[in-house]
Amino acid sequence: MKHIHVQDVVGQPKYKQIVKSIEDSILNGNLKKGDKLPSINEVRRRYSLSRDTILMAFNDLKMRGVIESYSGKGYYVRSVDTEIEQKIFVLFDELNSFKEDLYNSIVASFSSKVELDIYFHHFNFNAFEKLVKDSIGNYHYYVIMPANLKDTDQVLKNLPFDKVYILDQFPDELAMYPSVYQDFANDTYQSLMQLKPQLVKYRELHLIYSDKQPDGMLEGFKKFNLETDLAQHIHKTTIDLNLSSGQAYLV
Repeated sequence: MKHIHVQDVVGQPKYKQIVKSIEDSILNGNLKKGDKLPSINEVRRRYSLSRDTILMAFNDLKMRGVIESYSGKGYYVRSVDTEIEQKIFVLFDELNSFKEDLYNSIVASFSSKVELDIYFHHFNFNAFEKLVKDSIGNYHYYVIMPANLKDTDQVLKNLPFDKVYILDQFPDELAMYPSVYQDFANDTYQSLMQLKPQLVKYRELHLIYSDKQPDGMLEGFKKFNLETDLAQHIHKTTIDLNLSSGQAYLV
């Protein structure tokens, strides 16, 4: 069969033979970007293989970004770069300087044989859901920043449990996943406590807190205000906010 060759070789799994034969065909130029691969049924009949064996090979290539599938049409060559060993799906809430530094740190920790695709949901649940569901089966690992969106656990349960990692905010419903996150409540409270000698000179303390902000930040702010006699004010925006002396602002 053109492009795919399988033999009864002891110690060499047949799914790996399928992977290698497709890679070899790409490297020698016999398979080019956009070319169609033999169907699973064709390979199964030709070499008397199980469907699972062939799917294992195709899924390996698919997760590395070498091939892609279209429902009802089959598998096609997506990339001629066969050096990629793993692909990682990275979903952030938005792009800013902090997220850029974070992403660059992630990239720097991997070799050139690992490819990262980054997406942004911009605090939109529908966008979050679509991006996650469209990624299913295409990546080895998933790094997800859910922000403060609700019901993200219902979306993430569609992904392989042991392949998901949570970043930044960490709601209780995602407690089963490994994560790296900030302790917003404690950090906000401790930071304000360190500034307490300076802040007590003011009459009022204002927090600019939008719906995109972590819940813990508001929690830490309220906890600090129990430690002082400062009047507490919370605003969603700085628009129409009149700055005046005797007032401190946390933005």
